[in-house]
Amino acid sequence: MLLEELLRCQIQQWYPLFRRHTVPTAIIPLPPAFLRYLAGRPAYPDGADEGEQGPPLPFVLPTLTSGRAPFPPLQGHFPDPVSLLDRDNTDPLFDSDSDDEGPPPPAFPELEAAVDSAIADLGGAALPKLNWSAPKDAVFMAADGTVRCTCFAEVAMLLRASDCVAHDLVSARPSCQDFVRAKPVRRNATQGSRETINGAGVLSDHSDVIDGQEEDDGQVCSDDETWVDDGFQYYLALRKWYSGLRPESEFRCFVRGRKLVGVSQRDPSAYYPSLPGWSAEVQPKIEDFFEDVVEPQFASENYTFDVYVRADGRVKLIDFNPWGGYTLPLLFTWEELEEEQRGEEELEFRVVMQQGAVRPGLMTAIPYDMLDWGEGSGWDVFLKKAGNELDRQMASLGVDS
Repeated sequence: MLLEELLRCQIQQWYPLFRRHTVPTAIIPLPPAFLRYLAGRPAYPDGADEGEQGPPLPFVLPTLTSGRAPFPPLQGHFPDPVSLLDRDNTDPLFDSDSDDEGPPPPAFPELEAAVDSAIADLGGAALPKLNWSAPKDAVFMAADGTVRCTCFAEVAMLLRASDCVAHDLVSARPSCQDFVRAKPVRRNATQGSRETINGAGVLSDHSDVIDGQEEDDGQVCSDDETWVDDGFQYYLALRKWYSGLRPESEFRCFVRGRKLVGVSQRDPSAYYPSLPGWSAEVQPKIEDFFEDVVEPQFASENYTFDVYVRADGRVKLIDFNPWGGYTLPLLFTWEELEEEQRGEEELEFRVVMQQGAVRPGLMTAIPYDMLDWGEGSGWDVFLKKAGNELDRQMASLGVDS
């Protein structure tokens, strides 16, 4: 995979070309401070932090400056063991020590305002993604199990928890065979102006891409952090959320040598009874969309693109991805897709034909520790310690557990 092929697949690059054929999207340049936050580093390092590469900071949400609650209140009543104890005591499960408290959560007021405004313009809910990837692997963090976000706090939570987003930041460009790592550059560690977003800071259906600016204050970053401040601009794309989309209507299309060589069901982990019969109707629509819309405007020789076929037969473009690398071939293998004769014969359209043929979920599941409840697992140890501590607290108050 070449760097130019990867860069063409960035959403801020292809969205202006295909705006009429895709989902309404707002694109916001991300300041270096927020990238450092996503990496678990101090967002606004002072002189003492420069050159130090300590352990990542704890997972915390940014401080909100809008005054709104970060998440909607929980509905219903859940028993709270803390209410049984003296609230003036220390934490009932773990002793706390104010001397061990870390730095306060960072704030990104301009970015927060831009995100909340963009989400409101998109109808109140959006799917977030960076230049290439959406945080689909972090849906276990969301209350509804989706990447639907209604405010900046939810966006920050999913991005911070996502390995897919971390890959965008750290590994996407270095994975290219012609990538040359930039030399360390000076970065903005100024405490006063904490973000730089030009103008409205948003690319929407009515504006062009706006490049972020970075300032130079004379401090040099370490080699391990040059991905944050090497001059490459990362963006947050907020895509309008549609609640009624059907997963069986999304497909991944594979293009090699500017020829459509294969189409796969986008979700290989499920069997949809209507799909085997419907695919014959969908295939010519996708082929026409490729020949009329995608191929004339997308410059790469080899790539993949995802589409959604509506009930009325109209095709909507969802995303572009580079050929090979971290892109999933789904119901194909890359060896199959790179066969010389592929593309010369009839297009192969693969869907799951029966229940037993599904493939397991790929890179979008929850962490194993959250599923493993067996003896000696992380959850088992945690719950035993928590139970023992709660029993001790209650015993000290003369309450039967």
